[in-house]
Amino acid sequence: MLNKKFVAIPMLLIFALAITGFAYAHWTKTLTIIGNVDTAELDWELKKPTGYLDHPNTNDWAADCEWNFWQGDKDIGGPTELKLIDTDGDGDYDKLNVTLVNAYPSYAEEISFYVHNNGEVPLIFKKIVIDSNEFYSGTPTVFLDVTGDGKYDIKIRWGNNLGAQFHPCDSTEISFSILVLQDAPQGQSLTFTIQLVAENWSP
Repeated sequence: MLNKKFVAIPMLLIFALAITGFAYAHWTKTLTIIGNVDTAELDWELKKPTGYLDHPNTNDWAADCEWNFWQGDKDIGGPTELKLIDTDGDGDYDKLNVTLVNAYPSYAEEISFYVHNNGEVPLIFKKIVIDSNEFYSGTPTVFLDVTGDGKYDIKIRWGNNLGAQFHPCDSTEISFSILVLQDAPQGQSLTFTIQLVAENWSP
């Protein structure tokens, strides 16, 4: 004959487990959170006015390899052609096309343009692309062979430090210098492009 005590113990265990399971089921629920995250726009543009040193009806400017500029007695080069380009079709100019017209060795030019932060977040310019040459810091000097003959035609000195911070609505003027080198062909147009690459900045 079974002892009543041994029968009662399993019944008590079943009863306890039933209560525990009920409590667990009672406190287990799924919590669903629905929300929207809005991201701010990172955007900037090149703005007019663009400017250059060698204006029409003036004598050309020249320079030496140390970037000493002077206005000479020649008036055969220029005027320089500057064209702002929208490469991605968003309505903002993001590329500058520069053409030195009728250039010759020692011909020199200074060019300036404006950059405007028309986005919603602060930004910094992390690099500059001059033709296919990329620079990430400092005030780089770049040599370009724009005619494809294996010789450098021009050198460019970038006049503004990279990494500067721009807040929404901020504008700044950027400038750079150009010197036509001795191996450049005379009387030809020399063309290159300038692009800036920006990224979000947060303190």
